[in-house]
Amino acid sequence: MRKLGRKLYLLILVIPVLLAVQLRILNPWNSVFTFTVLLYENDPWYYYRLIENCIHNFPSRIWFDPMTQYPFGTYTHFGPFLVYLSAVIAMLAGATSGEALRSVLVFIPAFGGIMTIFAVFFLARSVFGERAAFISALLISIIPGQFLQRSMLGFNDHHVWEVFWICISLAFFILILEGEWNRRGILCAIFGGISFGLYILSWAAAFAFGLLILSVLVFAILLKIRIPENVFKLTIIYFFLAILTYLPFSFNAPNSPVWYSPMQLSMLAFYAVSTFFLWQFDSNYEKLRRFVRIGKETALSIFVILGLILISYIFPEFSLTVGSISGYLQPRGGALTIGEVYPFFYLGGSFSLAPALLHFGITFFFAVPAILYIFYRFYRAKDLKDLTILLWALALFVALWGQNRFAYYFAAVCAVYAGFALDLIFEKMHVYRLVGGERSVKGKRSVSKFRVAIAILLAFILIYPTYRIAEIQSSGGGGINKQWYDAMVWLRNKTPDNGYEEYYYQLYPPGKPGEKYSYPFETYGVISWWDYGHWILAIGKRMAVANPFQQGIGNFYDKIPGAAPFFVTDNESYAEWVADELNVRYVVSDIEMATGKFFAMATWAEGDLPLAEKYYDGYLFYSQGYLGVGSPYQIPPGSIVFMVTPSELYYNTMEAKLHILDGSGLSHYRMVYESEPSGEWSNYLSSSFGQLDPLQIAVQESVSRANYGLSPSFSAQEVLIKFVYKNLYQNRTGIPVELNATGYVKIFERVKGITVKGKANSEFVEVNATIKTNQGRTFEYYKKVDVINGVYEVTLPYSHDSSYETGPITPYSFRAGNITKTLTVSEDQVLRGEVLELDLI
Repeated sequence: MRKLGRKLYLLILVIPVLLAVQLRILNPWNSVFTFTVLLYENDPWYYYRLIENCIHNFPSRIWFDPMTQYPFGTYTHFGPFLVYLSAVIAMLAGATSGEALRSVLVFIPAFGGIMTIFAVFFLARSVFGERAAFISALLISIIPGQFLQRSMLGFNDHHVWEVFWICISLAFFILILEGEWNRRGILCAIFGGISFGLYILSWAAAFAFGLLILSVLVFAILLKIRIPENVFKLTIIYFFLAILTYLPFSFNAPNSPVWYSPMQLSMLAFYAVSTFFLWQFDSNYEKLRRFVRIGKETALSIFVILGLILISYIFPEFSLTVGSISGYLQPRGGALTIGEVYPFFYLGGSFSLAPALLHFGITFFFAVPAILYIFYRFYRAKDLKDLTILLWALALFVALWGQNRFAYYFAAVCAVYAGFALDLIFEKMHVYRLVGGERSVKGKRSVSKFRVAIAILLAFILIYPTYRIAEIQSSGGGGINKQWYDAMVWLRNKTPDNGYEEYYYQLYPPGKPGEKYSYPFETYGVISWWDYGHWILAIGKRMAVANPFQQGIGNFYDKIPGAAPFFVTDNESYAEWVADELNVRYVVSDIEMATGKFFAMATWAEGDLPLAEKYYDGYLFYSQGYLGVGSPYQIPPGSIVFMVTPSELYYNTMEAKLHILDGSGLSHYRMVYESEPSGEWSNYLSSSFGQLDPLQIAVQESVSRANYGLSPSFSAQEVLIKFVYKNLYQNRTGIPVELNATGYVKIFERVKGITVKGKANSEFVEVNATIKTNQGRTFEYYKKVDVINGVYEVTLPYSHDSSYETGPITPYSFRAGNITKTLTVSEDQVLRGEVLELDLI
């Protein structure tokens, strides 16, 4: 193996490339090219919006977007690298919008994943040699988890490019550490600086990578490791080229660690100046010893502290960034409900290594001992390359510990170190000697076939399970389903345009932070949970209040209007205050918001996980044919527990009223669209399950899933939540509900409503009307109001001549005691908020 030339190594790299093509393109193909060309998850849809806009305005692009975080707008932190890369490729392919554009974009992350194979090879070779580099390249091509998912067909986000550029940037810096002031060394500094600049242009916060480089120099001086003078010179060139690369994009937002602002430029300059200072300090400190009585290491520590204080004073945003590190490492409150923010090694609240297996396969368990070995090797040899690769691994491990989102970064660490570990095993276990045709050499022990067999077994244990996990995960990623896609197409086509289509493709002047944006035409907002904001914008082409940047969420405790307090409040008047503040016209809900995501919404609204627990009370269990609700102490032995049951407070929230009760009883919100139920539920209805009633289907499905440790499906949960409501709380509200799974996505319009008032000789007045949805389903709109001093007043949201397919098919029926009257109202009356007199005496 030692005799293999570089060309042969590059040829062998075809193997991981082919594996990457299989896992990243072929396996997920059918999940991307389906009822439309799909992009995975959320952020790729916002990139699609930016790329589509950039193509229309090339070479300009959006830096401030008033169509999200409505009505304020926001600077976008999505970098120019992927926007321009995607736009140029799309224009060369002649695909500039819609499905044609997405048909091109879906391949870019897979291309990034393949390119990262070569980046990891380059990095591993710079430290551990070509043999380890090939193994590392093979491993990065098959590592499962977040890196695989973010480099698969359809996931056109910047994450895979972050990994690519950090590996390239680090590899060039490691080559700089050889201290060669020649053409090769200077080129490494130049290309390394350009790579670092492109890394920042992929992700604005990547400027922090410079701290790692400075840390290498500082620790080397503190540990009395000799640093060649040329290393300082080349590192300054490295940072200077990063400055030049970033410079054209450095004035597109106010100072911020996450926007493309002067802060990143200033930090790069700070790194260059600091490197020059460290150079002079390391070279000349001994000359100052007669004037300074403290040691070199102590003096450097003082200077580092003073430098951090100075840069924090000059750039307050830097101190805010450093201060936020604790928030990254120990997320709290609503942040804990974000999947990618949850601490990596915790599963269900307890420490677990299962996430490591799912995200890295077996590579993690080879990499960790290898990291410890490199630490020992560095302790003995004090090598700069070992120090660099060690600090890189430790920094990313700390980040991983705090948030599982950094698993896609740590995949490269696992690949590099596990590759080194297997290479070391092959070396010690005679594999290379055997492959090289060496049986015995004078002065060496003969090749042990037993050792070779053990090494091959270890290689199998490392590679095959890792590949199998990746193969299972590569069948497809999470993303928008047909119900959501159809709903967003409906939103685009059936709601007032007002000029949105044209405005969508424009460039926008930035707004003032904290102030509502000044739009050039009459606008309105669409509110949903933040997960769905990019879909509302990119597919529905409407302005989203909340988005996956965790903007527009709001809360109760600071009285900030947003999606969380809107959906969690138990008071329609409070929801109206939120809607007024944010100029909301349409509300989009889905079954996930009413089930699994509701706890997240409640946590964000209330501010902490324990405060959200009041929306739940007891458990729904199944025992010997009996479906019951009770506390843990009331559940009979041997019962199957389906789920935690909502409390009465849950059923009073806007989300439950909208999605579970179809908006029945609300004054200012009317359903205008519902999608089909989930595909899973539709399959039940078309199978032998279809002979059962919905509750029986939900129970049988829940029992079956419980046997595998799974919760009921969303549609089954909807039926079970309605079962609890019907048996415990319906008699208090009077609002009827049918035990069935309904639309996965529902859209409601906010209207002034027609107010009907008059005299009545009863305690209360009941109003109802039968509503038929666009899916052909019917439900009862029901509202009950008290009669006060012989007068009642009720506001109703539906009209009888609306252009929407969903609407009442019967007149409103008013009942006061034995008196019943009917009323038909017009769309104009509802939209203008007209007041009518109707006495019930």
